[in-house]
Amino acid sequence: MSTFRLFAQLDFERALGNAAIDALEHAMTAKAEIEAQSDLEQSGYDREATLAEVNQVIEDRVRDVLTGPGLRNIERGERFRSPEIVALVMAARDNKWNGPG
Repeated sequence: MSTFRLFAQLDFERALGNAAIDALEHAMTAKAEIEAQSDLEQSGYDREATLAEVNQVIEDRVRDVLTGPGLRNIERGERFRSPEIVALVMAARDNKWNGPG
């Protein structure tokens, strides 16, 4: 494999990992916005159902990060600007690898 092809592949994997992390970060932001909206029920939404859906999306995005190249990006320290995301992913990694099952 040529050096260029190797670096292109590494760059692609890094971008793919960052996209998964960005999707997780977006879901976390959406959850915070929903939690901050006190008039959500008045607008016709079931707040608990909406939060449950967002929490499921967050779980799915964490799984995407753990099973894809996003975990390597975090472990390399590339997401220092998102300490809450790093903490969430690392805790999920530790629970996955050290938990029951």
